[in-house]
Amino acid sequence: MPYILVRGNLAAYGQRYPWRVLVSGLKAADIEQLNRFASGGYCDDCTIVYMQHPCVILTALEVLGYKVVASSSTSVKQDYNEYMWTMRKEFSEPEPVVSPSAESHADDKALAGEEEV
Repeated sequence: MPYILVRGNLAAYGQRYPWRVLVSGLKAADIEQLNRFASGGYCDDCTIVYMQHPCVILTALEVLGYKVVASSSTSVKQDYNEYMWTMRKEFSEPEPVVSPSAESHADDKALAGEEEV
């Protein structure tokens, strides 16, 4: 289960770009799905900045299959409106791959009346 971190402000910082949301840990496919949202580029190799209200990005991530598992706010006085959400995405277990030779071996045992162990 991959985890991602989302950090954003709920009160506007300024007039031109009132909101800023940093998302860390997204896979390339998820970043591509979020391309329609205004981006401020990358902070580092793992973090991309979106110039959207946090609710917009959190909702988009939920559509992509992420669920919020924890949240917190910063304790720095001047950043009282900063919040962080931890999200995770569950993947279904892959189906086991059965080789053709294993299938024919099981069929041979069934025809011979043997039980598989």
